[in-house]
Amino acid sequence: MGSMLKKPSIALCAAAVVFWLGACATEDPPPEVLAGLLDPFVYDSLAMTPIAATAAGYREHVRGGGDEEGAAPTITPLDGAMDDYSSDGIAKRIAFYKDFQTKLHATVDRERLMEGAWVDYAVVDQHVAQVLFTLQKERVHEHNPTLYVEALGSALFAPLVHEYGPAEGRYRHIIERLDKLPAFLEQAKQNLQSSPDIWTQTAISENDGNIKLVESVIPAGLPESLKSDFDGVAGPALDALRSFSDYLKSDLGRRNQHDWRLGRDLYAEKFKAFVSDKKTPDELLTQAEAELQTTYDEIIAAARPVHKDIFGNQRPPSDMALMKDVLEVIGDDHRIRRSSQLIDQIKKDVDELRTSVDQAGVVLLPPRDNLQIIDTPEFMRGIYSVAGFMGAPPLEPKLGAYYWVTPIPSDWPRARVTSKLREYNLFALKLLSIHEAIPGHYVQSEFSNEGHEDLPKVRRILRSVYANGPYMEGWSTYITEALVDAGYQEESKEFRVNWLKHKLRVIANAILDVRMHTTNMSDDEAEEFLRTKAFQESEEIRGKIMRVKLSSAQLPLYYHGWKEWLRVREHYQTETTDFSLTSFHDKALREGPVPLPFELAYLTTNRPMADE
Repeated sequence: MGSMLKKPSIALCAAAVVFWLGACATEDPPPEVLAGLLDPFVYDSLAMTPIAATAAGYREHVRGGGDEEGAAPTITPLDGAMDDYSSDGIAKRIAFYKDFQTKLHATVDRERLMEGAWVDYAVVDQHVAQVLFTLQKERVHEHNPTLYVEALGSALFAPLVHEYGPAEGRYRHIIERLDKLPAFLEQAKQNLQSSPDIWTQTAISENDGNIKLVESVIPAGLPESLKSDFDGVAGPALDALRSFSDYLKSDLGRRNQHDWRLGRDLYAEKFKAFVSDKKTPDELLTQAEAELQTTYDEIIAAARPVHKDIFGNQRPPSDMALMKDVLEVIGDDHRIRRSSQLIDQIKKDVDELRTSVDQAGVVLLPPRDNLQIIDTPEFMRGIYSVAGFMGAPPLEPKLGAYYWVTPIPSDWPRARVTSKLREYNLFALKLLSIHEAIPGHYVQSEFSNEGHEDLPKVRRILRSVYANGPYMEGWSTYITEALVDAGYQEESKEFRVNWLKHKLRVIANAILDVRMHTTNMSDDEAEEFLRTKAFQESEEIRGKIMRVKLSSAQLPLYYHGWKEWLRVREHYQTETTDFSLTSFHDKALREGPVPLPFELAYLTTNRPMADE
C-alpha cells in the first residue's frame, strides 16, 4: 500500500494530523493569498447566520471604510438579528458559498500551499461543501421543522446564558429577536413542504420548550427597566409559537411523505462531506462490523469472572444470558436511586476526573475553569436525549462552556426510569463525563479556543467555528480509551465491562446509522441488533433509533474519528524520538479541530503515512 500523494510539493509541506511540527518551504502562492480570502470569509459567513454568530461571539459585522478616503464603515449588529430563511435569503446564501468556492479553487492551488495554509484550505473547503450539500441536496429547510425550532431556541438561549455584556443589553437582544420571531416562523411555514412524523413530533415537543423559555425562563431574570418592552413582544411571539405548534400538528403533520432515510446515494454524498472523503460508507461498515465481533469477544471474556464473583460456579446457558445477568447486577447495584440525583452525581464525577486526569498525565488540563453543568435546554432534548456539550464562543473564549445533562421526564413510568438509570449506572456516568467534559469535549474546545501563541487569530477562529466532526467526536472517544489504558479505574472489573460496552456502543452506532439509512434496516432489526450485539437497555435502544432518524452521517463520526486518532498517534510515535502522550495531545489540540486527511499527513521526517 502506498501514499495517495502524487506531487512532491505536498510532501514537503504537510504535517501530521495536519498540525505542523516543523517548518517547510514551498513555491508560490504565499499564504497571504489564501489569508486574503479567509479573513473576510469567516466574518461574512458568520454575518449571514446571526444566530451562529452570537454562539461564536461575533457581535457586529463591519464592512467597508478602511483606507478609502471619506468612506465610513458599515456596522451591522448581529445579536438582535435572526437568520434569513426567505427564498431570497436562502438563494443569497447558496450564491455566496458557490462564489467563494469558485474563487477559492481558481485562485489557490492547495498542493502548493505551505504549512498551516494547507490546513486552512481543507477546513474552509470542507465547510463550504457541507453547507452547499445541506442547502442544495439535503434541503433540510424544506423538510425538517426541528431546524427552525432549535434555531429559535438557540437564538434566545445564547444571550441568556453567555454573559458577554450587562444583563440589560443582552435582554435587549432577546427582545429584538422575539420581535422578529413571528416573521421567522412564517418563513418556516413557507419553506416546509413535507416532513416525516418523527421530525414533526420532535419539533412539536421541542417547540413546547421554546414556549416555556418565553413564558417563564426569560422573564425570571428580566431587568425591571425592560418589562414593558418585553411584554410588547412576548405576546405576539407566544401566539406565533403556539400557532406554529398547531401548524405542525394539523398541517405539516398531514404532509408526512418525506422519508427520514437518506438512501444509499445521498447518504454517500453526505458521508463524503461530513465524515470521510476517502472511505466510503460500505468500507466503514466492513471495518466496524469486524471490530464489533472482536470487541464482543472481549466483553464476554471480561464478564465471565464478574459473573463468577456474583453467581459462583453457575454456568449461564449463553452469552446473552451471561451478559444479562452481569449487566443487571452491575446496573442495579451501581446506579443512582432517583433521577433527581443525576446532575449532582455528574458534577461529583467531573470534580473527581480533574484529579484523575491530572494524575494520569495523558493530557494537560486547561488553566481556566469555565465549565457549567446544567439541564439540557428543552428545545434541544430531541437530539440530546442523554447529554451534550456547548463550548465557549471561539471569539470570546472566557465566557461559559456548558455540559448539558438531560433530566429524566417526571411522567415516565418506573420501567423506563429504571432502564435509563441501569444503562447510565455510576460507571457509565463516569464514561459519559469523560466524553463530554474532562478530558473530552470541554478540554478539546478550551485548547482549541486558546490555540498556540503564534496561531493567527483568523486561523484559530476559522478552525474553531467550522470545527471538524471526526476530529471532535473522535477525540472524545479516543481520549476515553487513552485514559482507561493509563489505568483509570483499573481495579474495577465492573468498570472494565462498562468500558467495553461503551466501545461496543460506539461501533454499533456507526453500523446502525449506515444500515438504517442505506439498507432499509427496520426498527425491529435495529432493536434486535443493539440488544444482542451491543447489550443496550431498552431505553437506550429507543433513543438511539430515534437519533438515527433525527440525524444522518453523525453517529459514524465517533467511530471513524476514534480510529483515525489512533492511526496518527501510532504514526507520530514511530517518527518521534521523545514521544509522550502529553506532548502529542498538546500539539494536536492547540492546532484546533481540523480535518484529518491522513493520506496527506506527514511527520517531521516528511515521510508519508501509508493508507490502510
